[in-house]
Amino acid sequence: MTQTVGDLFPLPDGERVHAWLSLEWGSRKETPVQVAERILLTLPLLRNRFPELDAAWQMSVKTLFAPGPQWIDIPDGPETLGALIQSPRQRDVPDSLVDTGTLKAKFSLTAGGDPENGLFLFDISAGRSHFWTLPANSISLRPPAEFVLGSPEEARGWFGELVRIWQPETACLMTPETMDLCRERRGQLGIGHRPFSAPSVGYLNWFSRTGYGRLPFPLDAVTREDPDGTLIAVPDWNAAAVADLYAELETMGMLHEMPDHQVPDGPFHEDRA
Repeated sequence: MTQTVGDLFPLPDGERVHAWLSLEWGSRKETPVQVAERILLTLPLLRNRFPELDAAWQMSVKTLFAPGPQWIDIPDGPETLGALIQSPRQRDVPDSLVDTGTLKAKFSLTAGGDPENGLFLFDISAGRSHFWTLPANSISLRPPAEFVLGSPEEARGWFGELVRIWQPETACLMTPETMDLCRERRGQLGIGHRPFSAPSVGYLNWFSRTGYGRLPFPLDAVTREDPDGTLIAVPDWNAAAVADLYAELETMGMLHEMPDHQVPDGPFHEDRA
């Protein structure tokens, strides 16, 4: 059965539906064109979650001294998009052992209205940038109520495709309810301080092979072993099942901080299996 975020995670009348999709990784060596390749694969994947809407993507790029956001159509090729998002540090430090960041690009799915109030908005930036104290690079999406998750199997499919595109160390689909229950379970387990860059646990989860290795033993969950890591989904889409999965992963020692720097098993390619 095809379900939306609003179907699966309803809230009392008057409250907005909440869901977060987060992908995180350490600093790694990649060019703005490689980041642009990932972006251009991501946009249609997300657009397909709104099958009934007559809408298209627009983008703006945040620069230090530019006036308010200038919304433009998405360039067709990664080279053109890569030039738009290239950080000045990428040019200034070409021999850095890790990437030096891309500018923050905002994307809006709009049906001809104001992009600032589009149907779906999110930001993408990659690289450590000049804020060297940041622990991770990430993409954080807030799927609205209309976002089509699909069946559990379909959700695992497009979630896995996002993971394939971005090659993160961890990824997670969560809600405020799952976060609250996991925090409560952590207290019951007697676990104190949680590192900032430790992974969250939700309905859909990803752990890379480079950062987390192989799972020590099978979980009471739906798992899929890939060459790059393990996708873990709760057997039942409810917050209590997420809390149970969290407790098991915490007990297994899987929820440690991810590495500051990431070296993927192989380079990113559009046709990467």
